[in-house]
Amino acid sequence: MARRPKHDPRESEREILDAAEQLLRERPFREMSVDAVMSRTGLKRPAFYVHFRDRHDLALRVVENTGRTLFEMTDRWLRGEDPAADARRAFEGLVEVYVEHGPVLRALSEAAGSDEKVERAYKALVRRFVEATVRHIREEQDRGRIGALPDVEQTAAALIWMDERYLSEAFGREPHADPRVVVDVLHTIWMATLYGTAPSGAAPGTTASPRSVGR
Repeated sequence: MARRPKHDPRESEREILDAAEQLLRERPFREMSVDAVMSRTGLKRPAFYVHFRDRHDLALRVVENTGRTLFEMTDRWLRGEDPAADARRAFEGLVEVYVEHGPVLRALSEAAGSDEKVERAYKALVRRFVEATVRHIREEQDRGRIGALPDVEQTAAALIWMDERYLSEAFGREPHADPRVVVDVLHTIWMATLYGTAPSGAAPGTTASPRSVGR
């Protein structure tokens, strides 16, 4: 009898992760079992434990992988020099990710409400976005582009959690919102909140000096 060729470990891992995403598009996390995931692959059940400890570990890897993709999109604003144009490009990228992975992200968000391990991982992911936004806001304040805010940390948290919930609602299930409208809405809110009437890079003329902001 011909022996089945060995799988490349990286391909096996990717196959399991893809199967998990497919399952989370259709069912809540509480219904995601090892058997249910592996039934969608060409692998045997023991192959699962080569890569993952349990279904929680698998879910955390899905969060990690998707979070990495989301960060690649937000870097367009965090590392850019034109606030308005860079922010729009970042939102376009975020929306693309949610159009593709929205149901999965929504399933993980909902799982965070009832599963402690998933909650810790999901909140840690959101916290990374908040911390990166706080750092960038302060950098923009030092450049004179953003003026006084009631509280930098709370402003960043409010904006990021708003994005998370809005994008999840817009693309977490059918019918989807119009991606172009979602980009416009998010871009308008962020620019108005942070840059006032001068989002293009010039220091706003109607806001207080960034040096007056409590840090």
